[in-house]
Amino acid sequence: MLNKIFVSEIAYGETYQNAEYQVTTPDGQINFKIGEQNQNLDQLLDANGVDVACLITACNPLGQQVAVEVNLKANHSLELAIKAMGLPYYPGHGNDPKGAWKEGSYLMMGIDQVKARQLGDLYQQNAVVWISKDAPPELMWLR
Repeated sequence: MLNKIFVSEIAYGETYQNAEYQVTTPDGQINFKIGEQNQNLDQLLDANGVDVACLITACNPLGQQVAVEVNLKANHSLELAIKAMGLPYYPGHGNDPKGAWKEGSYLMMGIDQVKARQLGDLYQQNAVVWISKDAPPELMWLR
């Protein structure tokens, strides 16, 4: 029997892997991709005094497209949850390079993998983007 994470990777892996990600900081935009080392992300981690971060969205739970208003409400709820955790964060988004979709997201600084998984599960995400200093961003599958 195939496990849920493997099924998610088959169904969504290429889409998430090929996505383009962007984070807005006071110093400008940081663009990055899965599997590609990014010096600007490392500098942002350093500036925040952390070694890890997680890019997460609340949009389109379980990979199912929902109305824009539903996504906006879900992402607002996610932002309130992030604020309650007291972690520094930056707004961002992930998008399909072909322009088929774009999802608002947040880059949370210094969150551990357990909490990142819990938050991703709470908002029914298939995966989140895990970022570690001196390593390329990677997908952390939740389902």
